[in-house]
Amino acid sequence: MTLRKEEIRSNNEKSVLQQIFIDEPISRIQISRNLGLNKSTVSAIYNDLKEKDLVVETGQGDSSEVGGRKPVMIKVNKNYGYTINFDLGFNHLDVMANYIEGTPFSYDRIYTVGKDIHQMVEMLIEEAKKLSATREGLMGISVAIHGIVMGTQIKSSPFIDMQDVDLYQVLTDEFEVPVVLENEANLVAMAQRDFSKLSDKRLHNIVVFSIHKGIGAGIVIDHEIYRGEYGEAGEVGRSIYLADPNNPDKGTKIEDFASQDAIIETIRTNLSQPSLDFAGVAKLYYQQNEEVVKSVEDFCSYLSIIIYNTAMGLNPESIYISSDLVENIPEMVPVLNAKYKMRSGNNLIEIFDMPGARYSSMLGGCSAITHKALAMEGMDLKFNSELNKIL
Repeated sequence: MTLRKEEIRSNNEKSVLQQIFIDEPISRIQISRNLGLNKSTVSAIYNDLKEKDLVVETGQGDSSEVGGRKPVMIKVNKNYGYTINFDLGFNHLDVMANYIEGTPFSYDRIYTVGKDIHQMVEMLIEEAKKLSATREGLMGISVAIHGIVMGTQIKSSPFIDMQDVDLYQVLTDEFEVPVVLENEANLVAMAQRDFSKLSDKRLHNIVVFSIHKGIGAGIVIDHEIYRGEYGEAGEVGRSIYLADPNNPDKGTKIEDFASQDAIIETIRTNLSQPSLDFAGVAKLYYQQNEEVVKSVEDFCSYLSIIIYNTAMGLNPESIYISSDLVENIPEMVPVLNAKYKMRSGNNLIEIFDMPGARYSSMLGGCSAITHKALAMEGMDLKFNSELNKIL
């Protein structure tokens, strides 16, 4: 009986904290109404959360239509703790530190060209040790992996030779905090789901395409990340493209020529500009450079094929594109919608750009590790990004 009471109390505390994450600032009376809990129960839980410094008061809200005392508004105390979130990319290590309610307070990109996994792990640990803040300090670490992850193990890493390094164990032993390893595209989808200002109703069934050296799809079904039986769901860039229908035994992975990096490299080669970046490509596009315009058009055509095939299999409510190239040339989005409509015969599923492509995987990592650190896995939470504070 005692265990049952403790379980109910714990569940109620998590539900109250969830309400504060989702609707902050919020009053105790509103939490009581939302959850159907007794006011005294909510007040007792609030007092415990306040004593732990997990929540703070923000001032008074508006009184009700019938008057009465103005309610005290509550929000998550960002100074309670923080997380460190990494993106272990093909030639870079991105690191972002976030307060518990999501707001980033530090970001850096370190280039790792020529480094092996052991050197990258040393850099990762060094970066994590540089940061310190908040009352509880570091609450957890997440790492976005451009490959297949099952639980705590990296099953496949096509762009980095992991050399049997157990990254989860290394980080757990070094920092003694919760650690999350997750597929990069899945984390980008979590970022859209948990940091977006859109209503949850529009985020229950979505596909987010994360496009860089590879092409991955983060799939959200009924508000949950769908990973598949072996963690390979969403590996759409590995789909086979038949260039010659008369030779069906010979195909090419579509990301080999249709990924963002592949398109950029084609433009660099054809223009003999090896250092051309996304902003430079965008500038040439708006100047109507024929080579760039054609390459961007080809990219949209390839991507529309991938989107169409994925949409036919999953039928999501909407599709989001996380891509530095698309972010620099937003005119690609209506082109993608037009090409998709041409292939599908309708436009019931709309395609949107997802801003902040460089940061999305780390924001998703912040969500994943915060859920784990607070033992709130499977519960909907909303986070605050305010990226402008660190850019």
